Amino acid sequence: MEQKALSLRQVAPEKWSGISGMFDDLTYEQSLTYAQAAAHRIGATAEFVVLYDAQDKPVAAACLRIKKIPVLNRGIAWIAAGPLTHNSSQPEPEPEMIGAVLSKLRDYARSAGHVLRLRFPVQIAPSEDVTKQAGFTPTERAASYRTVLIAPDQQDDSLMRALHGKWRNPLRNALKAGLELETGPITDLSGRFSNLYEQVRDAKGFQPDIPPEFYYALSGPDFDHDVLIARKNGEDIGAMTIGVSGPNATYLFGATSEAGRRLNAGHYLMWQAMLYCRERGVKCFDLGGIDQEANPSVTRFKLRTGGSDTTAAGPYEAQPNGLGAGLINLAETLHRKLKS
Repeated sequence: MEQKALSLRQVAPEKWSGISGMFDDLTYEQSLTYAQAAAHRIGATAEFVVLYDAQDKPVAAACLRIKKIPVLNRGIAWIAAGPLTHNSSQPEPEPEMIGAVLSKLRDYARSAGHVLRLRFPVQIAPSEDVTKQAGFTPTERAASYRTVLIAPDQQDDSLMRALHGKWRNPLRNALKAGLELETGPITDLSGRFSNLYEQVRDAKGFQPDIPPEFYYALSGPDFDHDVLIARKNGEDIGAMTIGVSGPNATYLFGATSEAGRRLNAGHYLMWQAMLYCRERGVKCFDLGGIDQEANPSVTRFKLRTGGSDTTAAGPYEAQPNGLGAGLINLAETLHRKLKS
């Protein structure tokens, strides 16, 4: 496969929002606002790189969260929902270009002795040949990502027709129940969302890896985090939060009270979220992941929205030369055992 000639340059964080905003596959995970906070949370650093073609046009970009192992001064570089390769001013990248981007990123991480792992955005799915030739192999040391994608730029009747009958009927009942909708930024509504979320969490006994509280303080030009609240007779009965970066939105968290479940507030809020995304000009609404084994009821709920069942390409891994990879993997294994 012919390799494209690309150059890679590290850029300052303050330039990242302007650069990443050029790409249609930008999601909140590659936003400056989220990436820096996510890196800080685990004691990592965030590095931002841009790849340019021979005409000095940006053809790809990636934020790498780098977690170094003490003493070794090397570790794991993680690219979540990246690299970004769909520059809105250029045609979709060909396989050769994706391969060249991966090779450059591999060399960048390898020069520092890091293991490089990545999971592609859901909008792109390179072939196994492309990733293999670029030196990447599938890995189970990072989580895969299966989700449901909805294209909200449709008329109401088209969105409604796509719904499964067993999803559409509860929605119609909810629309007739006289529920009211309130929306606003998480900075204003986090208290009300927390009240609902904590009720559900305590009742069901679950705890996400990254709790909603982590997101409450996130604020930046490239990440909007809004709350949709369903109300009945002046009472909050359901809420969901949505993160928006670039042309893409992701369902982050949701909670429905017992009274809300009787009124199908979850269906109502998901429908309103589709309309909210359409009004904002969102091209792709990601329903936030599904797991058939761990949560079959939520998986069924999301699949019945009529969206596309999609699994992101990856995760993949490229290892550095020498003994470094073995030491890094050993240290990671020990850390996970101690943490568990």
